[in-house]
Amino acid sequence: MDAALWPVLMHMVRSTSGKAVECGAQSPAHGNGLLLYSRPHKESAFQLAGVVCPAPSALTRWPADLTILVPGQAWLSRIKTAPHTSLKVAGLNPVTKRCTYERVGPGPRR
Repeated sequence: MDAALWPVLMHMVRSTSGKAVECGAQSPAHGNGLLLYSRPHKESAFQLAGVVCPAPSALTRWPADLTILVPGQAWLSRIKTAPHTSLKVAGLNPVTKRCTYERVGPGPRR
């Protein structure tokens, strides 16, 4: 992802979720995607809420309730063509500043 788009993407995540959001590290267990944590209230602890741009090869056993965040159609296309379980995907477009949510059904088996 283009580093210049990262601040816009994070602003969209915070605005869309309406919650406090923090970035974690890249996670090999989550396809080297960047972990995002959120908390609904100041008193509550941060919890894993989503993963930004995981490798499509990691999607075969993806938890159904863990949101994948992608910056546009190119990433969404890569995810749709990979073998995967049912996925919850947030398509964030930093250029248009639009966000779409999509439930992507199981992908092709290989």
